[in-house]
Amino acid sequence: MDERKITLVIGKRGTGKSVLVKHLIAPARRLVVYDIMSEYKHGVCFGREDLGDMLTFWSTHYRGAFRMNYRPLNPKVEIEWLARGVFILGDLTFVVEEIDAVCTAWVIPEWLGYCIQRGRHKNIELIGVTPAPFGINRDLTRQAKRIIVFNTNEPKDIAYLKNLLGEAIEAKLAGLEPYEFVEWRDGSNEMVVGKYQANAGQIVYRTGTAPGASDQPGLQDQVGMQEAPEVPPS
Repeated sequence: MDERKITLVIGKRGTGKSVLVKHLIAPARRLVVYDIMSEYKHGVCFGREDLGDMLTFWSTHYRGAFRMNYRPLNPKVEIEWLARGVFILGDLTFVVEEIDAVCTAWVIPEWLGYCIQRGRHKNIELIGVTPAPFGINRDLTRQAKRIIVFNTNEPKDIAYLKNLLGEAIEAKLAGLEPYEFVEWRDGSNEMVVGKYQANAGQIVYRTGTAPGASDQPGLQDQVGMQEAPEVPPS
């Protein structure tokens, strides 16, 4: 199996980032979404008041396929024990919405840090979603293998992205059409421009900018999952 990766999706509300993320996770066989903004309806939804039901669900389904959303009341606190369960379980896709709210430039929760730094050893695919790149923990950007950026005109964010991805990102962002994004991949010498087309159910790249055929977007390579040996903690 190919190594699972960390993907960052950056974009202001209304740019199309949530629609793109829902496309990326559509093939995921085992999915946990930390749904701070209550935007996802992939599978069973739980909140802080449903912990008993959630743990029963998880302990029943952890060996097979499952899709679960968790909607926290206190995101900075609840991310710690949920990330602990995700790390122990392994072999899944973990989406963290508004990741900048729980993973700041100065503080990163211990177990979320394990998911970021060691998740590949546990076969964890992490997708972090944020409205703005400024202030994201450096461990997260260092480990990211794919960064997708929707249009932004915030000078602070553009300056941050230029420092992170290179000067060329500014011109790329300035030339974006509605719902288009700039995509960077680790090991690539250039950034590409793409757009998710809902009617076709796929990402379409501008002519001459598509990634290599061996590294297509999405999670289609996630097949043949192994069973997780441990039950998440209560």
